[in-house]
Amino acid sequence: MHTRQWPKWWKRLRPLLLAAALSLSLGMTASTALAVPQGGYAHPEALLQPEELKARLDQKDSALKIIDVRHDVKYYLGHIPGAVQVWRHDLEIKKPAASGLPLAAAQLEKLMGRLGISTRDTVVLYSDQFDHTWLWWLLAYYGFPLERLKILDGGLEAWKAKGYPTQLTSPRLKRASFKLPQDRRVDSLLATLQDLKSAIRQPGKVVLDDRTQRQYLGEEREEGAARAGRIPGAVWVEWKETRVSEGPYKSYFKPAPQIKELYAAQGVTPDKDIYLYSRMGLKAAHSLVSLYLAGFPLEKLHLYAGSWTEWSHSKEAIETGQPRSGK
Repeated sequence: MHTRQWPKWWKRLRPLLLAAALSLSLGMTASTALAVPQGGYAHPEALLQPEELKARLDQKDSALKIIDVRHDVKYYLGHIPGAVQVWRHDLEIKKPAASGLPLAAAQLEKLMGRLGISTRDTVVLYSDQFDHTWLWWLLAYYGFPLERLKILDGGLEAWKAKGYPTQLTSPRLKRASFKLPQDRRVDSLLATLQDLKSAIRQPGKVVLDDRTQRQYLGEEREEGAARAGRIPGAVWVEWKETRVSEGPYKSYFKPAPQIKELYAAQGVTPDKDIYLYSRMGLKAAHSLVSLYLAGFPLEKLHLYAGSWTEWSHSKEAIETGQPRSGK
């Protein structure tokens, strides 16, 4: 039998090629380890992956309650099986004098109970944009245990991309008893207009605008706002920049290192107190959750619920155009 004789140059080159291949493989493994949804988060328990949710639904986990935070028209065009629905008007105080404040605890308890959610349930939230993070923030503010408060990573888009089913009909609701913990409200999560005034250009404090660039620069006045512009000294990172924009993980949260790098470029770092605002606070809630996932201390994240709508109607100064500091 003839045995092939490799040339001497190949014998010398082969170990080098093997080493290069091994190095490339290890590099790909390291990259994969950071890929979404294994994103190196400080609080991965805050997220639930579509595969995990599907498995728990298949197991008929009765302690798992899903809330679809989208308009009812979208909800009835297709939602995750068993999900109940709320929308923005359900999460607002009706009295104009209460503008800028979160839904009262008693009202939130009544809403959750009406949806059939009990105090002991694990709550999974999703939407197609950012509204679910507003409800996450509201429940966190009132002290609902964070270990039982989950966000569906990637939202409904990710669920559908996996080929999982949706339904058109809503579940039959059975009223439950829902009570928020007493004396566990996280006051630091809510910022007022006065808090923002005190934070402007102060060492160790950053005011973060989460709206579009045109809105930040004052080139577009938003619905409900009296003026166009931004809070003086605010830096800008649009809320959607923390989401994957394309590919198999579209709409998932980006990995923690990318989120931290994105904000650090604007001086937003974990050692500082961060004051977030958008038009009404909803987009800011998405940014707050992104920062929390990336390892920013929850006690240093303050959402200005009145946001630009309240500030624009006040007598406080505003800025427009490019920031003088170059941020």
